[in-house]
Amino acid sequence: MATVYHVRKQIRDAAITALTSLTTTGSRVKNSPVYPLQEADLPGLRVFTQSESIQTVIQKARERRLILVVEACVKVISAYQDTVDLIAKEVETAMDANSKLGGLCIEVTPVGFEEDQDAAGEQPVAIGRMRFEVLYHTSKGAPGVAL
Repeated sequence: MATVYHVRKQIRDAAITALTSLTTTGSRVKNSPVYPLQEADLPGLRVFTQSESIQTVIQKARERRLILVVEACVKVISAYQDTVDLIAKEVETAMDANSKLGGLCIEVTPVGFEEDQDAAGEQPVAIGRMRFEVLYHTSKGAPGVAL
């Protein structure tokens, strides 16, 4: 029998699928906020979930608001901010085109962006951190099945 994961993981996996093969980042999409960035991984994306609020809307249904984070990671070289912005445009366009993530959610909405730098790896990296709110429902006792 196949393992049924929490809808949160299913959403993360669906987002990774939607973001794989973008023009600028290609298949360089990692499922981790702490994936060590090597030069061969750049430009690339890191996708992870950050937090989730849960509210019971009717006796057995739970409304969930998940924060999905997509980090655009690029080498810090000339015009790196332009590359971060280009990737952000590609990511937002792809997420809008897949706004229900295969029927797992009601809606995916961009809710924030911030830029950061990381000099810990072999190459200084600029990070464009995009946050999306993912609205979805599950039944009480069945967090592996989206309603």
